Formats: sequence, structure tokens, C-alpha cells
Amino acid sequence: MAENGTVDGMFRVGDWTVEPAANRLFCKDKEVRVEPKAMRVLTYLVERRGEVVSRQDLEAAVWTGMIVTDDAVTNTVIKLRRALGDNARDPRYIETIAKSGYRLIAETSAAEVTAQGVSAKPHAGTASRLERLWRKTLFAGLGLLLGGSILWWLAVPFETETTPAGQALVGKPVIAVLPFDNLSADPEQEYFANGITEDLITDLSKLTGLRVVARNSVFAYKGSAETEAEIGSQLDARYILKGSVRRAGERLRINIRLIDTQNGSNRWAERYDGKFTDIFHLQDEITHHVVSALQVELSSDDRERLVRDYATSIEAYDLFLRGLDHYGRRTGEANALAKGYFERAIEIEPGFARAYAALALTHTTALGNNWGASAEESLAQAEVLTRKAMELDDGLHQVHFAAGLIEMYRGNYTAAMDEMARAIELKPSYADAHALRGWVLHFAGRPREGLAAMEQAVDLNPRVPATYQLVEGALHYAMGETSEAIRVLERAVGNNPNYQLVRVYLAAAYAAAGELEQASWQVAEVLTLNPGFSLDDVERGAPIRDPDYKERFLRDLQRAGLSY
Repeated sequence: MAENGTVDGMFRVGDWTVEPAANRLFCKDKEVRVEPKAMRVLTYLVERRGEVVSRQDLEAAVWTGMIVTDDAVTNTVIKLRRALGDNARDPRYIETIAKSGYRLIAETSAAEVTAQGVSAKPHAGTASRLERLWRKTLFAGLGLLLGGSILWWLAVPFETETTPAGQALVGKPVIAVLPFDNLSADPEQEYFANGITEDLITDLSKLTGLRVVARNSVFAYKGSAETEAEIGSQLDARYILKGSVRRAGERLRINIRLIDTQNGSNRWAERYDGKFTDIFHLQDEITHHVVSALQVELSSDDRERLVRDYATSIEAYDLFLRGLDHYGRRTGEANALAKGYFERAIEIEPGFARAYAALALTHTTALGNNWGASAEESLAQAEVLTRKAMELDDGLHQVHFAAGLIEMYRGNYTAAMDEMARAIELKPSYADAHALRGWVLHFAGRPREGLAAMEQAVDLNPRVPATYQLVEGALHYAMGETSEAIRVLERAVGNNPNYQLVRVYLAAAYAAAGELEQASWQVAEVLTLNPGFSLDDVERGAPIRDPDYKERFLRDLQRAGLSY
């Protein structure tokens, strides 16, 4: 082991031999490659084998100087478990310690490479560590209430599974905009690089002649060592747009490349140098160069959608991007900070429709998580802000998405569906709007139509997040297909162990299948995440139209051990 706290050279963990320099693990004839940050997490845990390592320690060691989301460590550990063939519920390698962090429990040793292959010798000082097994999910007290389920698709993406993209937009060029690298001297400028990426995804997603891979899917590759060809194959994307951003004071440099994943050639590359105040024009130039390079024919509606309102002040826009960065972290403190940034952006630019829409979503998020104001007060504030955003720009897809959330929460399913239809009209590649349609149809008692909507969402978001799996599982449960519901929801739990609502539906599905021990275990996990959670919260937070379905749902949860 090196003195600097990282593993030096090859080593063994359980049955696996690990080669940190190549970011790979191999066991007999099987080889698995992992992302650099996943390897750094593994080496950090190996260095401290048997010790409980907190999430904060891992963030400080692996994401040094960076502002990261609450799920960054969780998702990286999920990737490691998947690579190692480990199971969070019955771990052999990485154990989750409730409210504390993680502990490596597998045997470790130094690896020696000989002519006969790889052999091992024990690391000094590792065999005497005291080991205790816990089987609780991480970060108890997260406190997500059921009502917050209506906001899941807006959160930072969870760890995902790859699913082949569908055929909803067959014949149209498919492009994936990968997260831009932050080359600024200040690591806190990460929010700006992410914001530029998201805006390019949004702009390109407005075009009817182009299919754009959803944000969830592409941000899963942030920091990935995989090649463009590998990423393109996994996302079913012919083209990859990637780049970097360097911001120094008021100066801005953007390097960008459009890559054909089939032959590795550059379809187009450019470097933009300018002032920060030029950012809107630079974004427009990039969008139009991509359209030209791919020979996408623009309709008159497409051209209208690409018209940018340059009235927004640069200072307000920067505050808006900072607010989005905090909003995605999904904590009460971060949500409050996001509110502050959006409110300041509106003070500077009273006509900033996107800031009003984003501020509305912070109130619906607070509603769902019981952060601060009462549910009715939060919903009322969200409605006022959404109406204001619509008055300013009715052609903004985010505004209609926010309005759809509010209508769904009110139980106005037809109005919610109308808002989603308008959002999709404005942004044809809007995967999350299709997913929200599926969720609304679930509550409206139309589960088969909901599954069709989810197929469209997955077509556009091929790395399926746990949030989509929640909807799919709930739809199968609603139709009485308990085995399929359990299969899908178990995958969602594997993707995000601290996702409370997934466990709620999984508990109900297990109870419906007569597997009461498994159902009871899921309820115990829910109560670990949120000790005060009850059937009263379910009744308040699930706008289910069909009284028979709602009664069945509550009855199954009661059989699973959840009480009023």
C-alpha cells in the first residue's frame, strides 16, 4: 500500500484481482472495467478495510474540491457492487452501515504477477479487523414523503441499467450530448459546465428531425473512461457531442467535437473564444453547426423554437445555473439555497420565465418532502409561480411540465395530460414528459396506456433510471401483475437503495403475492429511511382515482406491517 492513502499496484479483493492503473477487475476469465472514480472509491475502501468510511470522507478523498450531488457516492458504490457481483442486502464485499457510511468486508491481499499468473500474499494488518454485518439501507432519516414521488424525474439521475433504445423515432439521427469537462482553474465552475450541457440538450431536443438522448442517460457517463464507440453503442446513438469549458473571469473558451461513433471520425470541431456575455450567441452557434453537420432539415416550428430571448441578463442566467445545481441535490438545505438563487435571478430579471418555473419546482419539492411550509401553502406558491411563468413564456416546455405536476397532485388528470402533451409538442425528445404521462395514467386508472407511455420514455432515455422503474413497477402492480412488479421494483431498489417510494410499492407487491416476510422487510426499510411514515401519508400523497385500487394498495401495505 502506498503512503499517500491509495493502493499501489495490483491487489486482490475477495475473488477479484484489481488493476487500478487500468481501471479493471478480473476473476478467472472474466474482466470488468470501471470508471476512474469507482476505482478510486474501491482503493480508498481497501486502504481502510474493516473501518466504517463516511460518505463525507469519500467525497473529500475522491471528489476533492468538487461540489457533488448527494447521490454521487451512492451511485459509485452501486457501480462497484455491480462490477463485483455484490448484493447490498447480503453483502460479501461492501457493507452499508446505516447513518454512517460503508465498510469493505472482503479479504484483501497484494497481488503478485508471475509466469504462472496472479498470486496473492496478505496485506499486513488487515486480518485482525473486527467485522460486523449490518443489513440496513444507507442514509436513514432521508425523510422522503410519498407526495414527493411526483418530482422524482427532475432529480439528479440515479444509477441506471442499460436498455436498448426503442424505435419511436426510427430514421432520425440520434445524438448524445455528453457532460462538458470543466477546465477552469476553479472546480466550483462545474455547475457552469453542467449548465451549458443541459442547455444544449434542451435546444437540440426541440427539433423534430433529431432524436436526442435524455439528460439522465448522458450524465451517467460523466467522468467515464469508456470510448465514444462504446457509449454510442450503449445509448444507440450514432453521434456524440462532447466538449470542454474554460471560464476565467469574464473570458470563456469552449472546445467542442461532433463524433460519428460508427467510424470514430469528427463530423465537426470548433473552438469558441469570447466573453461570458457572449454565452447565448455561442450556444446558438453550436446548435446551428450541429444541425448543419447532421444535415437536419428544420421546419418553421423548429426555427421558432430555437429563437432565444436575449433579454435575460447574464448575471441572472449565472444565478439560474447555480440554482439548478443546488436543486438537483435533493436536500432541504440545498433546496432552500436553490430557491434563493432563483429568487435573486428574478429580482435581476423580472421577465425570466425559466427562473419562475424552476422556483415553482422548489416549492413542489418542499411540499413532497415536508420542508418548511405546509403542503397547501407550497402548492399554492407553486401555482402562482407557474402562472407567472406561463404569462411570460407559454412556449417554455419546463413551465408546462411544472403545471402538469401541480394538476396531477390536485387529481386533475386530464389537465395534467394536456400539459404533458403541450410540453412534448414543444420538446419532441422530452423523455421525462412521457414518463410523467405514465405516472399520471397510473393514478388515473389507465395502467396499460401508462406502460405504452413508459415505452416512449425509455426510447428516449435508454439508460433507464430507477424513477422510470418505479412507474413501470407500479403500473404492473395496478394491473395485478405482481411477479412482474416485484421483478422491476427489485431492480429499482438495486439502482437506488434509499428510494423510499420504490420500497413502498415493493412492499405492497410482495404482500399481494403472499410473501409477507419480504413485504415486512421492505416496510422496515421504509421506516429506517423515514421513521414517521404511515398509511396516513400514503392516503394524502397518492392521488389515486379508483377507490377499489386505493383500498387494495392500502390493504396490502397494512398486511406488510405499515400502520396509521
